[in-house]
Amino acid sequence: MARRGIAGQIRSPRKRAGVSSIPPIEADAPNVVWAIDKRSHRFQFDSTIDGKAIKIASMADEHTRESMLNIVERSIKAELLVGELKKVFVTAGGPLKVLRMDIGPAFIFQALQQFCDHRVDMSDIPPGTTWNNGLIESFNNWLWKECLNRNH
Repeated sequence: MARRGIAGQIRSPRKRAGVSSIPPIEADAPNVVWAIDKRSHRFQFDSTIDGKAIKIASMADEHTRESMLNIVERSIKAELLVGELKKVFVTAGGPLKVLRMDIGPAFIFQALQQFCDHRVDMSDIPPGTTWNNGLIESFNNWLWKECLNRNH
């Protein structure tokens, strides 16, 4: 419920971090936990020289910090993301325990849930707790600073 603050401004209540519904799983060996940032509004954005937008979705092994997947497209839909995940799971075998991700749009969540069913467990990061998915957040930050935040 919104409250009135100083000078009558309407203020929204402070967002509180959620509580995970499963115990945390540590990436104590290669291919145990892979992390993906699947929220469509959290994919990295940039634009090409002609001004058209591009999106980048990344996935990494939390133990080795190896990049397992990078999709660079003008639009990243659930079908494309699942198709690329299938290719990575065939070539690299997939994570042994969990695919860690933050909660995103329902259509992407449902597609990933169907894909992960009988393959690997999913570990959702509650809203407001990006530190629980720190590796991929750090990777996206590095990608932005080193590759995308450049002028032509």
